[in-house]
Amino acid sequence: MSRVDLSWIPAEPDRLRLVDRLERLYKPSMEVSVGDAMRNLRTLARTAPRATIKINDGVRVRNEFVCLTAPAEGSDRRGPAPADRPPATRIMGRKGVALRLLLTALFEVQTRTDAGKQAGPNTRPLSHAGAGQVAWTDLFASGAEDALDGRTAMTRQDKHRRHLTKALDALGRHGLVTFPHRSDARNKQREFELLVEDGQPGSNVPYTVPAYRDRNTFVLPTGLFTRGWISVLTDAELAFLLMAAFMHKPGQEAFWLPAGVRLRMLGIGPETYEAHRTLQAFGLVRVTHQQGRSPNGRLAPIAGGGQQPLPDMVQFLPEGLDQEAYGTVTEAIDQLVYH
Repeated sequence: MSRVDLSWIPAEPDRLRLVDRLERLYKPSMEVSVGDAMRNLRTLARTAPRATIKINDGVRVRNEFVCLTAPAEGSDRRGPAPADRPPATRIMGRKGVALRLLLTALFEVQTRTDAGKQAGPNTRPLSHAGAGQVAWTDLFASGAEDALDGRTAMTRQDKHRRHLTKALDALGRHGLVTFPHRSDARNKQREFELLVEDGQPGSNVPYTVPAYRDRNTFVLPTGLFTRGWISVLTDAELAFLLMAAFMHKPGQEAFWLPAGVRLRMLGIGPETYEAHRTLQAFGLVRVTHQQGRSPNGRLAPIAGGGQQPLPDMVQFLPEGLDQEAYGTVTEAIDQLVYH
C-alpha cells in the first residue's frame, strides 16, 4: 500500500478506539467474512447479466440520498436532528449495518437491472443459501462467532441473520425498503423490495435504476465493493466518502466544503466530519484545513476577532479504492496507534 499519512497523531481516546477497532478486524471470523463478502461481490460484478455496473464503472446513486434539496432548519454550527437529515446520514449507526446493507443492495440490483428500468423481483434468500446460491448474509461481512454454550445456542450464521434482520427493519422504518410478505410473522422480510433511495417514508416508490449519465446522480466506484472497503469502513467514514463522491466533479482537483452545506444539506456533523482523519490515512481523501478552522470543521477562536476563515478544501481520491481494503486499513491503523 502507499505510505500511511501520519500527519494526525490520535489523542488517547481516539487511539483506544482505534486499538479496539483493530482487534475486531483481526478476529479470524472477521477476516474470513470480509474476504468472503468481497469475493461474492466481485463475482456479482464479473458475472452481471446487465451492463449497468460496467457502463458506470460503479454504482449510480441519486443525489437526494446524500443531500437535501433545501437546507434543513438549524445553524451552521449545529446539524439538524437525525429525522431531518438525508437518508445516508439518517440511517447511520455505531454498530448497525443499515447503511452498508443499503449500499450493497444498490450494487446488487444494478448488476441485474438495466439503466432506467424498475428492479425486478428480489429472489435472493436472506440467509442459509443452498448450493450454488448467494444469500444476502453472504454479501456483507460480520465478525459474529458461534455461541454454543449456555441456555441459548446461536451459530455464527444465526447471528449474521439477526444483524440483517435489524438492518432491514431500520431501512423499512426510513422508507428505503418494503416487505411484500409483511403478514408472514415468521419470515416477513423475505423478497424485500428496494425503494427509491431518496427515502421519503410513506410516499416512496419502487426502485428504478437511474438512467445512464443522469445529472441528478453520482457514481460510487466499483472498488468500494469489490476491494472490500464496504466491509471495513465505519458508517462515519462511509458517510464522509459518500459526501466526497457527491461533491467531486470530473477534472476538479478539490472542492470547498462550506459548513452550512456540510451540516444543513448533507447532515455531516463535527463528529462524522472527523472521519476524514482515518480516510486520509487510508489514502481515500485529502483535506486541507484553512487557517482558523479546527480539524472537525468548526471555527477555531480568532484572537482579536477578524475575518471568517475559508472553508476546508476536500479532495476525493477514487484511485485509493483500487487498493485491497483489509490490508490497507489494518496496516494504517496499526501505524497510527503503534508508531
